[in-house]
Amino acid sequence: FVAAFGLEAWERKAASVEAMWQGIRERLLGLPLDWSRVRLYQDGLPLCADAERIARDLAAGGSRNHELLLELAGRGAALMGTEDPAILVREYRRVRRLVEAAREPVPEVTIEELVRLGATLLGERDQAIAKRIDETLGDAETGILFIGLLHRVDELLEGKVELRPLIHTLPFGADLWRRLREGEGHGK
Repeated sequence: FVAAFGLEAWERKAASVEAMWQGIRERLLGLPLDWSRVRLYQDGLPLCADAERIARDLAAGGSRNHELLLELAGRGAALMGTEDPAILVREYRRVRRLVEAAREPVPEVTIEELVRLGATLLGERDQAIAKRIDETLGDAETGILFIGLLHRVDELLEGKVELRPLIHTLPFGADLWRRLREGEGHGK
């Protein structure tokens, strides 16, 4: 990012991300919730006995998302392992192959296959996340799902739970990412 857009653009992006997380935190803490009746679901957090340790490790590494999860858990919310570990491992391996493909020339068909596999895995992840929420979120409980923008878990839960997005739009640096994908900036 810095090579493509410069340090100043990176600093603006970092400030906007920080502002986003501060805004999310304020909106969540402003909700009239009984935190003991809240379940927290996190994109990428595997269903396992170590979910809380994973969140602590990521928070210690500077993840504002995981810092917020731990803060809410400290208020009484239940941190839930959310994703099927086997699907996450497949996604990790796919991303590793994409990174390797970026380093050394590979046939275009390989990249296309990895992109198609990504779409398939995203759908599988969404199905597993929706199933996990459906199976664990009780009546009169509130679930809070932290999920990436490409996911469509909301569509799979329609009619099963009342959905209220916390953030409707995210204008935080989207134009810079579009330009990066289109190859603009500093000769790229």
